[in-house]
Amino acid sequence: MYKLLALDMDGTLLNPDKIMTAGTIHSIQKLILAGTAVTIASGRFPASVWLHAREAGMNFPLVALNGAVTLDTTTGSLLSGFPLSAADAARLVSIVQACGAYVHFYGFNTLYVPELNEMNKRWPLANVVVHPDKELTEENYRLQTEMIRVEAVNGEMIDFVQNSEVPVYKAAVICTDTLVLDQLLLILQNWGTFELTRTGSHRFDVNASGVNKQSALVQLCSEHGIDSSEVAAAGDYDNDLAMLRWAGLGIAMGNAKTHVQAAAKVVTGSNSEDGLAQAIQRHLLFTL
Repeated sequence: MYKLLALDMDGTLLNPDKIMTAGTIHSIQKLILAGTAVTIASGRFPASVWLHAREAGMNFPLVALNGAVTLDTTTGSLLSGFPLSAADAARLVSIVQACGAYVHFYGFNTLYVPELNEMNKRWPLANVVVHPDKELTEENYRLQTEMIRVEAVNGEMIDFVQNSEVPVYKAAVICTDTLVLDQLLLILQNWGTFELTRTGSHRFDVNASGVNKQSALVQLCSEHGIDSSEVAAAGDYDNDLAMLRWAGLGIAMGNAKTHVQAAAKVVTGSNSEDGLAQAIQRHLLFTL
């Protein structure tokens, strides 16, 4: 019997419309009633992770910002955090700006941006628990969007990260020129200073070295007396690779890329087919 199921969000827990389906929620709640704890391990903001976990009735500390923070599942408050150092963040800003790319930083529930634009102003709305019967507008989801702020820094970004007393836990580097983005990723990999994960064709995430979903789960499992062999984990993208390989049962979604599927022990249906619910029924509830 697995004691814990850890779930990625986008592409795994959520379908292509960013919705937790009724079938997925039912399977999660059935698994919890059977005695297996369920948590989220996501790159998203803490508020978004907590809101989705609460909606599904999850019952284990949560992982957000790619493992940089862990959260109390009842209150959504910070349990532990592993921010980027000011020196490393400043060095990151320098090289990104020199290459003509864009970078913003994640505080606990605040996105720090060089200036407000149409892309980053919509970030809070992209993190809400979406209900099928409610159009995705600010008016319909205001209570949730108010939990996440987008703030333009006062002055230069490099000055902000060097002098801010507020910890920044993650950065996202974005560039529409994939050649420039690939070059930046290679440079930063050679530095050996950061944990780098590709999260899209035009972006990658940056965390402090050694900080990822697996590292956060290792910490939480140690605190709760759970061995990695007793953990199942489900995901679909590069930032899920470490936890899929570490878990006793790594589950790749059918929509995952080939190299992610190769890292898992089993492959389930896609997130458009309730693949997570299929995996819970076939590989977790079936074994009870």
